[in-house]
Amino acid sequence: MLDWPGRMAATVFLSGCNLRCPFCHNPELVHPASPAPVYGALLEYLHARRRWLDGVVITGGEPTIDNALPAFLDDLSALRIPTKLDTNGTQPQVVSPVVDAGLVAFVALDVKATPGRYTEACGASDVWPSVAESIRILLASDVAHEFRTTVFPGAVDLEDLVTIARGISGGERYVLQQYRPGKTLSPTAAAVQPYPRDQLLEAAEECSAYIPTVVRGA
Repeated sequence: MLDWPGRMAATVFLSGCNLRCPFCHNPELVHPASPAPVYGALLEYLHARRRWLDGVVITGGEPTIDNALPAFLDDLSALRIPTKLDTNGTQPQVVSPVVDAGLVAFVALDVKATPGRYTEACGASDVWPSVAESIRILLASDVAHEFRTTVFPGAVDLEDLVTIARGISGGERYVLQQYRPGKTLSPTAAAVQPYPRDQLLEAAEECSAYIPTVVRGA
C-alpha cells in the first residue's frame, strides 16, 4: 500500500545501481547480487497471488540496468497484473520502449537535483542528459507518472525545488520526499538533518504553480 498508493502491491527489489547517491537508504542494493535473480520462481510466486494483488512495483537499486527487465515486464503483462516502475531515469533507451509497449501502468522517476548539481547529488557524471530525455518521454506519453525528489540538504536547496518543478511542468505529480537520516550509503550523509516539515510544505506550495506537488514522508 506504501509503494503504490491505493493498490495492494507486491514489491520487487532488483539489486544493482549505476548511481552512488550519498543519501541512498537502500545501500545493500547498490551492488548487483550474485547469483542473478531467478525470474521464473518470482513469476510463479506472483501468479499464485494474482487474484488479490492490484499491482507489482519494480524498484531497486535501479531496475532499468538489468537486461532481463523488459522480458520480465512482458511476462507480468501476460499475467494481467498492472506494473509500476521506479527508476532514476538514466536509461531512456529502456524507459521509452516499455512505456510505448504498454508494459507499465505507472512510472515514478527520480529527479535527484537541478542539472548543475546532479553529479553532487548522485555521485556520477554526465547522467543529466539521459535523465532529461526520460523526463521528456514521460511528459509526452499517456502513462500515469510522478516525479520525485528526495530533499537531501547536502545536494538540494529548498529554492532548487521550484527550479526542478519548472522543468517538469506539465507532469501529473511532483513528490517531495523527506530525507531520512540513519542508514545511508555515505556515513557522512547519515548525520545530515532533514528540512523541517513546514519548510517542505511551503516549498510544495510554490512548486504547485508549475506541477501539482505533495510532500511524502514528513
